[in-house]
Amino acid sequence: MIFTTGVFAIFLAVVLPVYWLLPCRWRKGFLTVAGMIFYFYSYPLHLLLVLVMTVVTYLIALGILRARETEEALPSDENGSGSDLRRAPGAGWPALRAKILAVLGICLAAGVLGYFKYWKMVVATLNGISRHLHHETLFPQPEILVPLAISFFTFEFIHFLADVYLGKIRRHQMNFHDYLLFIFFFPTLVSGPIKRYQGFHEQSEGMPVFRVDDLLEGAKRVILGLAQKFILADTAGQFTAALATPEQAGAGALILAVYAYSLKIYFDFAGYSDMAIGLARMLGFRVPENFDRPYFQPNIGEFWRHWHMSLSSWIRDYLYIPLGGNRRGFGRTLFNLVTAFAICGLWHGSAWNFVAWGLWHGFGLAGYRIWRRCLGDRIPRGGVLLRAVNVFITFHFVTAGWILFASPSIGSALITFQKIIGAIWRVL
Repeated sequence: MIFTTGVFAIFLAVVLPVYWLLPCRWRKGFLTVAGMIFYFYSYPLHLLLVLVMTVVTYLIALGILRARETEEALPSDENGSGSDLRRAPGAGWPALRAKILAVLGICLAAGVLGYFKYWKMVVATLNGISRHLHHETLFPQPEILVPLAISFFTFEFIHFLADVYLGKIRRHQMNFHDYLLFIFFFPTLVSGPIKRYQGFHEQSEGMPVFRVDDLLEGAKRVILGLAQKFILADTAGQFTAALATPEQAGAGALILAVYAYSLKIYFDFAGYSDMAIGLARMLGFRVPENFDRPYFQPNIGEFWRHWHMSLSSWIRDYLYIPLGGNRRGFGRTLFNLVTAFAICGLWHGSAWNFVAWGLWHGFGLAGYRIWRRCLGDRIPRGGVLLRAVNVFITFHFVTAGWILFASPSIGSALITFQKIIGAIWRVL
């Protein structure tokens, strides 16, 4: 079910008044069931898959928590008596068990995502290599229907398991009904923003009370999102067709298409995020902001602090920092950036052009780090004109990257780059 459909309008017209008219103690259950109905509409069997994954990840998280609590309960030798049970034989098993469970849970979530979203890509790649080398196909191409929003589910599953393991989610915060609502909260279910369980649990534990301001401000945000989608994104989208068939388009049409796509993807995604944030607000919930003038930032690092912010913070916390972040030397920092963004690209889509888009940004961020390191205190600061130049450069770096994102293949993207660069070169 998509926010911009008539079916969703009917769904919301029923859910919203009933939700607020119900006694507070029934609202959590009603909202959870409403989220399941919302998801059921897309494909019934996939609802069962997400339900099973929700139950399994919660049980694994409970196992991690129990192992952590067992480890913490072992007395330490704080008074110097020599009776530190944490160093006794076998005492390290609870910590090891917690780590094993966390790794298994995260691998399970990632494995389900990998099968449904990327197995076709793996088979197609292997067949392509085989045809190139031996002129024969190794495997039949599988027909797999990708569950709606599986990428967002997976990131929230992994976040929950990781934070339980790291001790950021404690026993008093563990509640299966809250976790179920966290996963099936319909405003953020399809395209985020990506939530964190702790902040959501604080709101769902007692359930919000009705406030007229929440209803009105949420409705304004939904209307803003709809305007961005239907007026701005759809209008810009009318000029992007050349990117699908660059071999048949001229350079001028491709340049127009690239700029139009840059606007389309922003207004489309920012509009959808505004709708999700507004719908959550109408239900009394606050969810993370997702966009904050990203195209007006002076460098690629600032761009990613303002573009899809809930995803950027997830990549930082659960990919970049676990890989080592910036703690293991400058070279390792650059490697971690490129690796994290290659995975980010793959998360966006199951094709190699998305990986290339992730690498474009990963190498862009690495290049920016190198530039800052080389110049150090000599980096020019201040000035409206200098900032405008930096914004111009950053916007065009990001816009050029959208060619990789929007093209049907890397080959098509290279044709687009070739034609645009050729046209610019002739002008110069």
